[in-house]
Amino acid sequence: MSTHRTQGFFTKKTPRAWASVRLTLLFVAGSALASCANSQASSASRPQGEVQPTNTENLASTETPRFVVELEPGPYNRGSAGWFIFRYTVRPQVAVWVEKPDGTFIDTIYVTEKGERKNWISAPKTGRPEALPVWNHIKRAGTDAVSAATPKGATLRSSELASRLPAGTYVIKLETNRSYDYNERFTKANSGVSGQPSVVYRAEIATGGARTEARFVPFGTGSVDGSEGEIHPGLDGITTALGLFSTMKVVYKAE
Repeated sequence: MSTHRTQGFFTKKTPRAWASVRLTLLFVAGSALASCANSQASSASRPQGEVQPTNTENLASTETPRFVVELEPGPYNRGSAGWFIFRYTVRPQVAVWVEKPDGTFIDTIYVTEKGERKNWISAPKTGRPEALPVWNHIKRAGTDAVSAATPKGATLRSSELASRLPAGTYVIKLETNRSYDYNERFTKANSGVSGQPSVVYRAEIATGGARTEARFVPFGTGSVDGSEGEIHPGLDGITTALGLFSTMKVVYKAE
């Protein structure tokens, strides 16, 4: 039987004791690396000095006609990626834009920061075109609402675009997708990082009168690999991707 005296750390130790020390050092080093990775991921996800969005309307005036997009997280809003102590949380990317009833694009009123700036974690130089393929392929004249970090809770995004449009009926489209959202139809083997493709919603809303609101209804999906920007009618094979948000509506407020 091997023994050692407890006269300090540098006394002679048995092989079993040294193995315990090595495991302790590995755990401490791993924890330090995880903390560093999380810090870098957090700082990379938003510009230095950016104020995190709150769960209230943004700074659009409350005295002019405006669109307000309301999103409430659903049961599948959050996902996770990574391995062991290096795991991180993933949330949906969202883009919302306005069209005429004939499909003519007018402007974007809201887009999550990663979808706009393509500052993804561990992504190729091309970014993640499969995240918001429909919106990414639209020729944008500019965005009315400044891009914002991915919402972590209930979100209200207000846009004064409505004040610059003639009274009438408009179509508001919303595209959303969350990475690693796999199911039996869309697996790691056949659908890359995103899993299920982006889901595209629409709502029709009238402007020029009193307050009106409309709920977003899903009607199609984007490209699985982001190679084109067509909206594919139907929701065949889509499951948890329909549960990213529990409440999705747009409100027109006249004052």
